[in-house]
Amino acid sequence: MDLTIELTRQLEDSTLSRPEQARVRCRLARELTEAGDYEAACSAMGELWKRLGERPDLAGLDQATAAEALLRSGSLSGWIGSARQFAGAQELAKDLISESISTFEDLGETEKVAEAFNDLALCYVREGAFDEARVTLQEALARLSGIESEQRVRTLINRAVVERADARFRDAFAVLNEAAPLLDTSGSHAVKGRFYNQLALVLRNLGDVEGRADYVDRALIEYAAASHHFEQAGHKRNCARVENNLGFLFLKSGKFKEANEHLDYARRIFVTTKDTGSAAQVDETRARVFLAQRRPAEAERLTQAAVQALEKGGEMALLVEALTTHGTAQARLGRFEQARATFERAIEVSNEAGRGENAGLVALTLLEEVGGRLTTDERRAAYERADSWLGESSRPEILARLRLCARRIFATQAQPVEDVRTPRFVYAAEQTAGLLRLAHRVAGVQSPVLISGETGTGKEEMARLIHEWSGRAGEFVIVNCASLTGLSVEAHLFGYQQGSFAGATQLQPGAARRAIGGTLLLDEIAALSLQDQGKLMRFIEHSEIHSIGAPEPERLDVRIIATTSRNLRHEVERGQFRDDLFYRLEAFNLQIPALRHRVQDIPAIAEHFLKKECAQSGKQVSFTPDALEALSRLPLKGNARQLRSLIERTVLTAKDGAHLAAEAVQTLALRQTQRASLSEPWADCSLEEEVLHYESGLIKRALETANGSVTRAARMLVITHQGLAFILQGRHKNLLASRTPARPRRRSLMRPVQR
Repeated sequence: MDLTIELTRQLEDSTLSRPEQARVRCRLARELTEAGDYEAACSAMGELWKRLGERPDLAGLDQATAAEALLRSGSLSGWIGSARQFAGAQELAKDLISESISTFEDLGETEKVAEAFNDLALCYVREGAFDEARVTLQEALARLSGIESEQRVRTLINRAVVERADARFRDAFAVLNEAAPLLDTSGSHAVKGRFYNQLALVLRNLGDVEGRADYVDRALIEYAAASHHFEQAGHKRNCARVENNLGFLFLKSGKFKEANEHLDYARRIFVTTKDTGSAAQVDETRARVFLAQRRPAEAERLTQAAVQALEKGGEMALLVEALTTHGTAQARLGRFEQARATFERAIEVSNEAGRGENAGLVALTLLEEVGGRLTTDERRAAYERADSWLGESSRPEILARLRLCARRIFATQAQPVEDVRTPRFVYAAEQTAGLLRLAHRVAGVQSPVLISGETGTGKEEMARLIHEWSGRAGEFVIVNCASLTGLSVEAHLFGYQQGSFAGATQLQPGAARRAIGGTLLLDEIAALSLQDQGKLMRFIEHSEIHSIGAPEPERLDVRIIATTSRNLRHEVERGQFRDDLFYRLEAFNLQIPALRHRVQDIPAIAEHFLKKECAQSGKQVSFTPDALEALSRLPLKGNARQLRSLIERTVLTAKDGAHLAAEAVQTLALRQTQRASLSEPWADCSLEEEVLHYESGLIKRALETANGSVTRAARMLVITHQGLAFILQGRHKNLLASRTPARPRRRSLMRPVQR
């Protein structure tokens, strides 16, 4: 800043000739431009150049001074056009800078030619024309061949800017390593600040791409160095850029409070200096923070303003980023058509700038965020478009995202369910095949689904299949409704803000937000109280939640699947389940029959479990055909879960190479205790214990049917009340709790006659 003060004093010298005064003005403007103070730089040009869109007044200037004036006005046109988002500013800047290059070439000013090429390259970077920027900077380096100067350092830093902007992070890192030894040739804190800031950005990107946490830690150190040098140089705006970069780094680390603190500081400076473009960039970064915090409504408002600001200028790369974040926020608010249009606009802007990979990233984000709302053909077309741009990418995280989308798309192809064999749901019966075909069709719609069936029939597995077939890119999140009560229902499902109630020490997103873009499974929904069922209605009906402590509700893109082992229609009739919630879920009700009602599935499921257990144990155990047929006649009240436990015990106790025959299954069917296995059906058999177990089961069933009345249960069992009471008090004390508590008799109103 001392040089700026000195140059300002020189301008007050009335004895300076016009060319001398012009040279001082240009030098002062260059210093202020490097500091990021474009308004002051424009004022420093005085009568030489008044405003964007005009040519400088070159009257009375020699060739060298005229070329300098052209370069300064061109450079400022690019920076001011970027800051204020003026359309066409970069073209004007390139024309003026190109004219200055021609003059400097004629004068043999090698360093000035290289400087002008650097400013020209930055215009291309703002437009997203990275190949042109590379060629231009290569021209600058060619001019500086063999010269170890500050200008060479600047050129290498700008080359790293180009490579990083084009996602070639390793190339950018290599360029900066080439520049590092030359830093000693520069005494400029501004140049060193730019170097360390760019190095921190590249390290942050490499840390993300390569999973290197140490790179992220190094980035923090380099940012500190950049801030130090910019402060020494008095460059407030560049300090603000570092703060914005730190905000993004803390966002990636999940430290949202620290991120917002740095972004607040950066935005204040950019607003003060009227740098609309940089302020919009800060808003886009903050919107990403809000998205990470599951606050899409706030993210949508910020990005809408950022897009409007950036649409006015020519910075294609920043506009694409803002549009992509805006589309993501819209999708997470449930505004899928608007989101799709926003993503398509971002792809269009990327194509206009000739940036295929950027367009591919937007297309991939579109597929991830709104793919669940597209038809199968639309999803396939969107994937093919993204793959055409990104299929040859060297970035593993992009290829992983592509592969995930491909798996989800291929899982939803309209192929017969018989061809979709999956370990999740083994079957052989046509009845089960029909159920899976129905589930496959249901997966393509967004309405809530109810899956009914006894415990152990495979309700969760069916829900997972529907999620996979739906093509939704988000998570499959399970909520056990039986474990939720009172406040925990809202807190667990919808989340809460920090400080919203005692004990809310930090923000919790809730299960519904974790399932954004995916599926939320409400397991055993009938276990919820009527009051808690009411809290679900708005979410299920309108996909809208209101977190505890949040200022307003928000819409989420979440597919809801509910499961129950109860008959919900009976629960509604008994007043234990809300009728409006039942009718909303009943539209798509998949009822999984008990295993005993689909006996054709039992051999296939048994073989599946046996194969799995043998693989884990290293044993070779098999069923004879007669044994598999006999298995189909087992009652299996616990359904597939009971069958699996039986197979596990069997493999555990069987000898390697055992062949299990029908006799073992038939013997086991007569057993009432659960300790036996097919390999040792008579193991630990006790006639007394078997009879007791059988007797206990009958009495328990009778008490349940009689609603706990011992008298009625005894009548059903054809014994006396006293006899059943004696049995309960004696050998089945564990069933005493099943009785209805005895109520004391009322005293008779009749009084004995006094004689």
